[in-house]
Amino acid sequence: MIKINNILECEKHLDCIDAVIFDLDDTLYSEKDYVKSGYSAIAEKFPQVSGMASKLWEAFEKKLPAIDTVLEREGILTDGAKKLALETYRFHNPVIKLYPGVRALLSGLKKNKKIGLITDGRPEGQRAKIRALEINDFFDCIIITDELGGVEFRKPCDKAFRIMQKELNVPFEKMAYIGDNLKKDFISPDKLDMRSIYFCNFEGLYN
Repeated sequence: MIKINNILECEKHLDCIDAVIFDLDDTLYSEKDYVKSGYSAIAEKFPQVSGMASKLWEAFEKKLPAIDTVLEREGILTDGAKKLALETYRFHNPVIKLYPGVRALLSGLKKNKKIGLITDGRPEGQRAKIRALEINDFFDCIIITDELGGVEFRKPCDKAFRIMQKELNVPFEKMAYIGDNLKKDFISPDKLDMRSIYFCNFEGLYN
């Protein structure tokens, strides 16, 4: 496994690689920004709560169930209010941006390599992120693992990687996977003899 401290460093480790597969969250953009964006969207639905977005983030940082915690503290925790908050978060149009230099990185790689994306998460949220980041056209193949049949296909399940290999028609040993989560991102790539590049993202949401 190769360790990098900046996503842009991956480029120098892609010799003899014909296909580069990226993770999404905290690899191409900051997931903290997505969470904060979702909390701001919720706050718009609850104008009666002063500082709603900040209160949600504070609860989240304390590892509390943010929505339940804040709604309960404000005395408005009902099934309806919770459903509204959850659906707002899951389906909002996120205000997020790529890490500096990532757009140029993807553009450069696309000139002579195939590029893929494998990401876990609810399809509606992941698709919204991809649209907001305007990166769909960079990728030859995008796989949101939940769309394969459920959460059981999330990493470290290898199904997405096997599908990606067939779609790109590149041998596993000529593929590299770049991600930020040591607990799940590299188990399948290592098993399949892909090159693993670990982005040690100190600013990552779950670092």
